[in-house]
Amino acid sequence: MLAPIAENQQARLAAIKRYNLDGVTHAGAFDGLVELAAQICQCPISLVSIVREHDQQFEAVCGLDIMSTGLDSSICSHGILQEDILEIPDTRLDMRTQDNPLVVDVDDPVLFYAGARIITKAGVALGSLCVLDRRPRRLGDTERRALRILADQVMQRLELHEALRNEDAMRREVDHRVKNSLANISAMTRMVSRKASVEVREALESVERRIDVMVALHEDLYHADQPDAPIDVSAYLTRITTHLRDMAPPGVKVDMTFQPVSMIARRASALGVLVNEMISNACKHAFPDGRAGRVQVTGQRTSDTHYEITCSDDGVGIADQGDQSTGLGNRIMEASAAQLGGTLRAGPGPQGYRVELDFPIDLT
Repeated sequence: MLAPIAENQQARLAAIKRYNLDGVTHAGAFDGLVELAAQICQCPISLVSIVREHDQQFEAVCGLDIMSTGLDSSICSHGILQEDILEIPDTRLDMRTQDNPLVVDVDDPVLFYAGARIITKAGVALGSLCVLDRRPRRLGDTERRALRILADQVMQRLELHEALRNEDAMRREVDHRVKNSLANISAMTRMVSRKASVEVREALESVERRIDVMVALHEDLYHADQPDAPIDVSAYLTRITTHLRDMAPPGVKVDMTFQPVSMIARRASALGVLVNEMISNACKHAFPDGRAGRVQVTGQRTSDTHYEITCSDDGVGIADQGDQSTGLGNRIMEASAAQLGGTLRAGPGPQGYRVELDFPIDLT
């Protein structure tokens, strides 16, 4: 016998969609609960059943090898209409279930059912946490109470999952808006610099490069599946370096090689800022008067716990570059190195100038 359609059916279907239950997306989340329900109630079968518009979907299964049935086989569709636990001691004797395909199955009939509603704070029933047996029986008070508690645990986990999804959506929106805002500022800076004096234009271009570093970071965070998880820094640094290569003076080539490494966003940001300053300083100071040359940036693991970034050029060398130690770019690099807990070294390279940073790969 098909169960009547719930009076709040539209609200139910909307809630099922809101909690991401219109497909099996919580794989494994409730397995322990159905196993516990089966053990406490001493039943061979236990399910987390979501009663959808045209079928019932099992988010967790213990004792069966199917993941869904039609509503004609759904005892839970009757259970969601009850205020309390629906318990049917002998399904053959209840008019709601006596013609159920699972009950009349000659080879493996389901003869007992007990289900506690999985219900939202607004009182909308999504489905049931149920136990089934192949023989008639009854639950004790302790077993019935346990079934209610476990059904509440299912709902709490659904609410937690929904809260995390909303938080992630909000985080993505923030990253998207920050990225767009920074990109707009960068574009405005670029427009102003075109009409400015040489000194002002250089300063604005420096600001623009630093903004673009943060734009790249927020772009990566926006697309990250897990915002708090480490991101692939090698891809992030490649984006930054590619952008700087496109902005390099004519005749100056920027090459890059970064071995894979993952870091949390805060440390990745500091590293991105530092790499930006390394390359920008090389392009600015190593190749005066239209001199051509090459800047080589590499990132590699030096051990299981350390990573090294190196920026070297074949420019005029330190003798003709003046004292950079008090410049803004150098102070930014020192601050970034301190944030990373690394050691910054700068001095003559094989052909020109070389800057190195060795830092621990610490994800905290």
